[in-house]
Amino acid sequence: MLNAFIQIFKGPPLWVWPLLTYLLFVGFKAFKPRVVSLKKMFILPLVFFIFSIQRLVGNINFFTSLVWITSTIIGVFLSVIIFSKTQIIADKKNNLLKLPGTYSTLFLILISFSLKFYFGFLIGKDPSVLDDSSFFNRYIMATTLSFGMFLGRTFLYYYKFKKAESTNLISI
Repeated sequence: MLNAFIQIFKGPPLWVWPLLTYLLFVGFKAFKPRVVSLKKMFILPLVFFIFSIQRLVGNINFFTSLVWITSTIIGVFLSVIIFSKTQIIADKKNNLLKLPGTYSTLFLILISFSLKFYFGFLIGKDPSVLDDSSFFNRYIMATTLSFGMFLGRTFLYYYKFKKAESTNLISI
């Protein structure tokens, strides 16, 4: 049992741990109301986009593309439902948003990272599982739903930013 636990943490590449640290930092920061730039809002969708296409490269076919697109759309739709009531304050002059504190960012990060880690562990243990199209498509779906949720939330906040009245957030 202890050996399996050690293997879980020895298996991933070293870059995984700084990335997890950064993602946890972002998730914990989101607990409190904060002011963020429009540019920074696109970091999490970018990270999870990379997660979602990492295994697709070289394995793209019609069905996996369909799974990727459908999962992205479902993720966007879910995030719009979950985050539609979120109130933001916009500073259009400085391209800033004030977001309320939420636990959902950390929750989504932990679920997404755990799924990616779980599938990565299974693939590391037995790379031939990628030859099973059912496994591969579940893997693509899980990582892409996360991307879709972060993308949907970002675009929803951007839409709200564009519609909101501008308030100076520099002085707050």
